[in-house]
Amino acid sequence: MGQWSSRGKVGTGWIVYLTNRVHQIHNNMNSTLPRLCLSNRVTTIVADVLALLPAHEMTVFAQVHELTGNLAGVVIVATSDEAQQLLARADINAIVIVWMPSAETRQPGKWLAHANVAGVLDIASKADVIYTTLKSAFALAANLHGGRAARMLEQVLEIGRALASEKDLDALLRLILTYARSLTQADGASIYTRDGDGRLCFRFWQNASLGDATSVQSIPVGEDSIAGYVSRTGSALVLADAYAIAADAPYRFSADSDRKLGYRTTSLLTVPLKNKADDVVGVLQLINRKGRPDVKLRTPEEFAQHVLAFDAQDEAVAAALAGQAGVALENSMLYADIERLFEGFIKASVQAIETRDPTTAGHSFRVADFTERLAVAVDRTGEHGLRDVAFTREQMRELRYAALLHDFGKVGVREYVLVKAKKLYPHELELVRQRFRFARASLERRAFQRLLALHDERLEAEAFARRRQEIEQTLAADCGMLDEYLQLVLNANEPSVSFAAPADLERLLRFKFPGEHGEDVPLLDEFEFANLALSKGSLNPKERTEIESHVSHTFAFLSLIPWTRQLRDLPLIAYSHHEKLDGSGYPQRLAGEAIPVQSRMMTIADIYDALTAGDRPYKRGLPPEQALAILETEAKQGKLDTRLLNVFVESQAWHLVSASP
Repeated sequence: MGQWSSRGKVGTGWIVYLTNRVHQIHNNMNSTLPRLCLSNRVTTIVADVLALLPAHEMTVFAQVHELTGNLAGVVIVATSDEAQQLLARADINAIVIVWMPSAETRQPGKWLAHANVAGVLDIASKADVIYTTLKSAFALAANLHGGRAARMLEQVLEIGRALASEKDLDALLRLILTYARSLTQADGASIYTRDGDGRLCFRFWQNASLGDATSVQSIPVGEDSIAGYVSRTGSALVLADAYAIAADAPYRFSADSDRKLGYRTTSLLTVPLKNKADDVVGVLQLINRKGRPDVKLRTPEEFAQHVLAFDAQDEAVAAALAGQAGVALENSMLYADIERLFEGFIKASVQAIETRDPTTAGHSFRVADFTERLAVAVDRTGEHGLRDVAFTREQMRELRYAALLHDFGKVGVREYVLVKAKKLYPHELELVRQRFRFARASLERRAFQRLLALHDERLEAEAFARRRQEIEQTLAADCGMLDEYLQLVLNANEPSVSFAAPADLERLLRFKFPGEHGEDVPLLDEFEFANLALSKGSLNPKERTEIESHVSHTFAFLSLIPWTRQLRDLPLIAYSHHEKLDGSGYPQRLAGEAIPVQSRMMTIADIYDALTAGDRPYKRGLPPEQALAILETEAKQGKLDTRLLNVFVESQAWHLVSASP
């Protein structure tokens, strides 16, 4: 085997930086730095692997048979063929990392089932993945010969996979505590993370003797505490007895929790959780290592008999776990930050859209709340036909985002149509009012002209008075009718949720008044009459089509966003929220099971909020009982999903919890 040189493919700066990182890892292992044996077929493909390790500890082999002698403490990076040859050896005691030519051929499950395989990498693997895999491999190589190494090896591998897949921060912290206790047989464990201001805060604890409960807290800790000291120095701290700390030690132990809980903290192992940049992002503290993991510590005698000090192997394993946990913790916190940022962006976008139509402000947030609550209820229901419907955390997030953005396409609707509150626009109604004023003036002018003509007839006083009275009465009747018709117009201009057409509008068409040249002029134009005769809402067919186009705009806009794999169905869910089971919805005229179940839930929530909202200009909000009755009618007509509506009603998902973002 030949010695690898740091010159050539890898930059010296990278080697110096990453060499220091690897030395830090192995200093915590209380052992010499393990060697790295690298297949020459790997070195010709990727230089990034080489940059992660010190050059003077690496060797290159061309054939597997060159790897002879005691390989304990050695990490071997080999191709799949070479790995098969190595793992077939009965005396294999090295740790193997399998290198694949591409991500498509990895099949990690096939390899990770072997106890001596620390991971599977390929040419597309990122630097932090390579770093974490090698870090775990070195920890395993250093401990493979130990009494508990076989058990720890498998556990560390499983832990690495579990931590890497967990995105929820609180769940991740619990996993770290559980796995750390299992690996070291610790009775209790606590974990600390930094808050937004960079302060170290106590977050969770677990304790088998106290019921294995998990406490959720966020309490800042002082720099002179044990956790604060480890965070400040970045070094692990092992204490055989927390009550025997020297007076001049730069840290102290607080016995307050022990007194409150009736517990006795003896041995402590506290390790920093570091990210890829070697910054401390948290602290893991293990409490009271036990000789038997099933023992409960309650009496002083039990503490004295069963509590052991943490040894070098515990420290090495905890350091290996801390390395994985630190990277996973940072990734989880970054994921949570991105998720909060994205949710904030979505909420800001929804608020911006709703400012174009202030009358429906809050609608999208209420629909999201109703839909989310219905989804939770459906997830738990035993309703026939819904027992197999379940939503993961990612699917719940996808559904919430789809509900928040379901009206996003309204940005493509002309604003005056979007905010139309009455059947006639304000300028159209003002024109009608002016026409009525002109009609009154025209009738008065015609009456005056008749009086002048009557005067020219030279009638006797009694006859003149009688004819004059007739003219004035006719004028008064006509003006009274104008007032009645104007009020009828004003009443008809108010939108309604009923399907009954406004009465007496036909009479307006028959009423004429004299124009400027004596021609008959109608009180209403045809389009005005058509709009006032609308039986429901404030929109005529053309305007309603434009409003309904917001669904297509929503789909078009949302389809432009490069959603993650977990959110890829979001545009389709939002696109289908106005579809009805009988195919009478829009815009796709989908029917039955062709409509996603998420969209069917959103449809119920959307209609319910539209019926009960008190901010609509064309109606007053209906009480919940009446709105639910209307939904039940639509379900009986085959328009809404009866099963989902039953869950919506019975779970009281319709009960308004929050109307704000």
